[in-house]
Amino acid sequence: MNIPQQCDVVIIGGGPAGSTAATILARKGYKVVLLEREKFPRERVGESMLPFCYELFRELGVLAQMEKRFVRKPGVRFINSDGSASTYWCFNHVIKDESYLSFQVNRSEFDTILLENSRKHGAEVREETRVDVCSLEVEGSTDKVEVQAISRNGERLSLQTRFVIDASGRSGFIASSKGWRKGHKGFARTALWTHWKGIKSLKGGLEEGSSIILYLGGEKRGWAWVFPLGIDWVTVGVVMDTAYLNHKRQELQASSIKDWCTELYQQELYSSEFIRELLAQARISMPVQVEGDYSYYSENKFSTKYAMVGDANRFLDPIFSSGVFLSMKSSFLVANAVDKMLLSNQANDMSYLEEAYAKINGAYDFVYRLISLFYQPHALSWAEAGATFNSVSQIDYKRHEVAMGAGHYMLAGDFFENHEKYHKFLDMMENPRFFEGYKNLVVDREEYQTESCGAERSIIFP
Repeated sequence: MNIPQQCDVVIIGGGPAGSTAATILARKGYKVVLLEREKFPRERVGESMLPFCYELFRELGVLAQMEKRFVRKPGVRFINSDGSASTYWCFNHVIKDESYLSFQVNRSEFDTILLENSRKHGAEVREETRVDVCSLEVEGSTDKVEVQAISRNGERLSLQTRFVIDASGRSGFIASSKGWRKGHKGFARTALWTHWKGIKSLKGGLEEGSSIILYLGGEKRGWAWVFPLGIDWVTVGVVMDTAYLNHKRQELQASSIKDWCTELYQQELYSSEFIRELLAQARISMPVQVEGDYSYYSENKFSTKYAMVGDANRFLDPIFSSGVFLSMKSSFLVANAVDKMLLSNQANDMSYLEEAYAKINGAYDFVYRLISLFYQPHALSWAEAGATFNSVSQIDYKRHEVAMGAGHYMLAGDFFENHEKYHKFLDMMENPRFFEGYKNLVVDREEYQTESCGAERSIIFP
């Protein structure tokens, strides 16, 4: 089928953000064309989902597929740099329905599920089709935007559309072409990651589907992750300061090591006894991937003819596994706002998009602040939050319950509608004096000291 010359919405990019918007708008009856430059499946980082994704999957109609295919995730365990302290954050402490079990996914398969779902609901999807022109300036009598793209075989496509959603990921087609992209100061990080298979024994929470986050100390200013993708399959990555990585890369290259990337990756991971033992007899199942460009935002996010969603709008350090949820939830909000705007036939009315981006910006700003706090030396240590303090009054105990509850909800993804109330909690965490007071309120509670969320293995590994 040929792509129509006239359509209602063009979506640039077929990742989670783009396919989500495509499904919603096509289901509402709009003629949607999605242009994706790659051929799916393709590998991407970001395999751990937040519990607040659960309802999004249900709304899109992919929840049943998710439950059949992917490992379930009951919580996340943070471990400090020397392994002396850890805290297990189990989502069922605060989420009392089935959505407390999130997912660990193989992104190549997950992204394909979402893209095919948009096809199923009526979106016209063209893979291996690269957008190279997007004329946002409306000229003449038409009020439509022109989008041009070229397919792998050289076919030139020209579309006129009422609206463009840029979901082009970290390439950020519109923001990059307009010079709108700006970097977040102090967030120069690079990630090295790959998948490992042949794990002999999952442990430390991995055996029941939970994520493991390990702090890296000193000049690395980073962290490492381990997420289970199967009973003998994990994704493992390390994030470090880009200046530190470049220094180490130069050292390795000067030593005539050809594959400096894999060498540095393994050096950093094996500094952790936990990871070293876990991977002792395992094998790398795909080349080590490099992810840079941490972190950035676009100065302009939307107008009467376009909107940016997901990583095309903003990208943050993935320490809290918030990226896919931020992208998909933003697409939900923007797609519904575009629907209202197009139905109103008021081409210059941006009130619906303004309302959507008030929530989107608030959520991203909150996660940005949470990440900044993670890297502050005096601030909240998610690994040490469950440390034992013996003398605590009953009033302090209740205050601690509130603080730990806030931490669980934040880690679960509750920051679109409720980010404002959590800022007060972060106000305390950013003040060294109040932070010390917070630490002294923490009590020895079994549910925060355990290495299990009580999840049944038969449910976790489908």
